[in-house]
Amino acid sequence: MSPVRQLLALYRTLLDQQLTKSRLLLIAGFSVLALVLALSIGNQVEPEFRIESVVGFLSVYGLGFMVPILSLLFASSTLGQLVDDETLVYIWLRPNPRWQLALAAWAAATTVSLPVAVIPLASAAAIGTSGQTDTVVATGLSMALAAIGYSGLFVLAGLVFRRALLWGLVYVFIWELFVARAGAGAARLSLNTYPHSVLARMTEIELPLAERSMAAGLIVPPALALVAVAATAWWLSRAEIT
Repeated sequence: MSPVRQLLALYRTLLDQQLTKSRLLLIAGFSVLALVLALSIGNQVEPEFRIESVVGFLSVYGLGFMVPILSLLFASSTLGQLVDDETLVYIWLRPNPRWQLALAAWAAATTVSLPVAVIPLASAAAIGTSGQTDTVVATGLSMALAAIGYSGLFVLAGLVFRRALLWGLVYVFIWELFVARAGAGAARLSLNTYPHSVLARMTEIELPLAERSMAAGLIVPPALALVAVAATAWWLSRAEIT
């Protein structure tokens, strides 16, 4: 089998386990809530403050809560579920390069988390701002960057940590929401600050923790995903899989 076909076979195998009924209901719940709240903000806030209010809402609900939580749910289970079920060994023993398994895991997680992040939240931006194009584009791009970065990070976490979901929640709610606000050094280690900065720069609205440059906001999340995929491949090549 060619390397491309091997990669696609791994990708399809890992993708098949992503969408369950409970997860689809969770996605629907998050999405409907985003749309309803954005519509409510758009109807209740004065027109001159509408874009600022909607962007502020999307930064908190979307970047601070919905995207990291759903990315964590999907990405941490991509390999982590196989570790817990003790079935990873059957994939690990195949004569495939470890980087293919790592890349396939990230691609499978991103395939789900990316549209889940972009479509409902960009739609919420459109509803809340009555179709203000710049805000919709900024929302879609920032959410996509967050989903890409979080997926890489949490695929690695799902492989390394037995309770990856718990550790991921600690990172999202303790580090990113509290510790990162304590100083510039801690903020640089928070993935959330980079898509936040993209959203703030593109909409010209001040947001908490949006202190990175536009270039850093665009580069760091994909670069982090690449590093995480490489680290996942290294871990798979070194660890004893049972």
